[in-house]
Amino acid sequence: MPTDTLHRPRPAPDTLDPFPETCTCPPVVRYACGHCWHGQCLDCGMCADTGCVCHCSLGFAPATATGPQFWLGGHHPRWLSTWGVPMCVSRNTLAARASLPRAAEEWICDSGAFTEIDRHGRWTVTPRQYVRDIRRYRDEIGLLAWAGPQDMMCEPDMIARTGLSVARHIDATVGNFLDLMALDDTLPIRPTVQGWTVKDYESCADLYERRGVDLAAYPVVGVGSICRRTSIRQPVAILSTLAARGLHLHGYGLKGDALTACAEWLTSADSMAWSRDARWEAARTGPLPQCVGKHKSCANCVHWAMRWREDILAALSTPRQMPLPLGETR
Repeated sequence: MPTDTLHRPRPAPDTLDPFPETCTCPPVVRYACGHCWHGQCLDCGMCADTGCVCHCSLGFAPATATGPQFWLGGHHPRWLSTWGVPMCVSRNTLAARASLPRAAEEWICDSGAFTEIDRHGRWTVTPRQYVRDIRRYRDEIGLLAWAGPQDMMCEPDMIARTGLSVARHIDATVGNFLDLMALDDTLPIRPTVQGWTVKDYESCADLYERRGVDLAAYPVVGVGSICRRTSIRQPVAILSTLAARGLHLHGYGLKGDALTACAEWLTSADSMAWSRDARWEAARTGPLPQCVGKHKSCANCVHWAMRWREDILAALSTPRQMPLPLGETR
């Protein structure tokens, strides 16, 4: 589906098949146009609990025609079974649940490292427990594309929180990946490269190599500590340098101008900045017109999330001049 469908007019009722043959949902869970989410039925698990989400009104596009894969961040596990788009969900939102949703689309599991370090100044989850959790999510939720390791971010505030050096954070990140693979190398856990300067990331990649990990052999390698930078020059320099090593990179939390500027060096990226943006917008103009009377903020709203995602997909699919790598302090 073209990415310019976000604001297209809703089709006239007489141009639509009111009861698509691929859908067995009863009328009570259909929109007036007759469509359900993805044109699928409730039995497939792709309809929302309170009814279907009409892709005609959302202008839904399943993926980018070109550019990196984008995983929409979500903080409610049930969205994995109802939203039907590639998503990124944190282990922190899943760990305490007795029952888990069944995924309607592929998803990735973020380790929740930021919350762990911010709250405790260290990891309180052992590698053995983490492996058990990822194994459970793979088996019970299904469609798990991959999961991140228990890495250690290297932003200055994270370094201050642990009291350790950047080099120690890098060593712990690499060591954890080796521990997780020693426990269960059948799990789709992908390595993450950490650092603060370009030289730090190169040192991290070198350390993986010295410990026998061929990063270039992995379908994706996470790059952490890049989403809260003050300048686009920094992630551009980091990602272009790592990509020159032949690595297939995932940008954790990249969004906006930084994401589009770095798209040429990325295999994928994730962000849930849509929820924060919705909260800010609610304070200024209120919720979306179709959400008035339903909620005061669209911070948990599928309509807002999908429109935000459409803007990201459109930006990633737009032809652009490839930026030159910009040097940073090494």
